[in-house]
Parts: sequence; structure tokens; C-alpha cells
Amino acid sequence: MIRQGELGFIDFDPSAGHEPTKRRPALVISVDGYNAFLSNLIVVCPITATPSTYPLHVPVGNGLPVHGYICVEQLAAVDPVARCYESTGVLAGEETMGEVLELVGSIFGL
Repeated sequence: MIRQGELGFIDFDPSAGHEPTKRRPALVISVDGYNAFLSNLIVVCPITATPSTYPLHVPVGNGLPVHGYICVEQLAAVDPVARCYESTGVLAGEETMGEVLELVGSIFGL
């Protein structure tokens, strides 16, 4: 089962406009029940290796198999099978997830 907070790799191609491109790391932000039972989709935030001070970019954290910045403004619902999702088996830290989910809420006025 794909879990909320999981770090993995996913193929974002094809893409258009300002959407993320190529196979890259991503953070799963949808809750476990949604991931397992409610849909054939997961909601992820892509991760970029480009250093950034953009307010909607959250550092992944140290000591993890994925490095870079979580791009909260680019969250997307994707089909993990069609997009060849591959889990690292590692979850992001609690503090990182809290910051990401707070920013997601701010995007939607929650």
C-alpha cells in the first residue's frame, strides 16, 4: 500500500506548460484510505533538486534517499501504475509533512 508521507519516484511525462517533467522524486500527500480504497489515484508533490527559497518549496530533509525541495504548488493526482510509481520505502519526517500539509491547506483556503 502506498502511504501518506512516502517518498518515491514517478514519471511525470508527458507534461504541458509549467507542469513537472521527467521521472523525478515525489512526496505522497494523500491519506492512506484514499490511496488504498477510494481511488486508483494518489496525490503527490514533485520534488526538485534546484535550490529554492520560494515560499511553497519545502526542503526534504537530511538523511533520506531523496534530496531537494518539495514543490507544494505543483501537487497533482496521478495514477501510480500508469506513471510507474516506485517507492523508496521511506517516509518523510513528521515536521516536513506538517509543513507541506499546512501549505496545501493554504492553497485551498483551509
